[in-house]
Amino acid sequence: MQVLITVTKGIIEDAVFFDNPERAVLALSEYVKTMDPEHDDACVYDERGLIANAKHFLDENDRYRANEPLIQELSKDRGKAIYIIGNPTHRLGFMVASSDDPLGFTDPVEALSELGQMRKEFGSHLKLYRVRAVSGPLADKARLQTHNAELDLEDFDYSLVEEHLV
Repeated sequence: MQVLITVTKGIIEDAVFFDNPERAVLALSEYVKTMDPEHDDACVYDERGLIANAKHFLDENDRYRANEPLIQELSKDRGKAIYIIGNPTHRLGFMVASSDDPLGFTDPVEALSELGQMRKEFGSHLKLYRVRAVSGPLADKARLQTHNAELDLEDFDYSLVEEHLV
């Protein structure tokens, strides 16, 4: 997820959220076309930090300049959102729902189309979720060992999940 933040005279004017880094940077570019560089500023952030700011689209005289190569470079390798359809009210707990493969979608239009079809057939309780990969520690190794002992898992290989353990 990305956020475009616009500022006027040092005060946040607006924050707009995006699911696509290229769209967020294009929106920044469009904003810079009409902003007053003396009083306005704007930037795009994601969970890893700054992606781009207004200066990426201004020349040395603070006039707008298109920067298509920068848009392409900034938006690649930022990861695409993955969407899944889920049933949050299933009697066994949250369940991923799918009428057919694939279970996940990278195109939000495809995800919405599938959601509409599935809601028509199964009900409007189905929801669309954005999936994010987990990186870094998630749980304490001792707690996982206790949990696995309660399940009688004696041959659990902790090295397979070590990047998620503290």
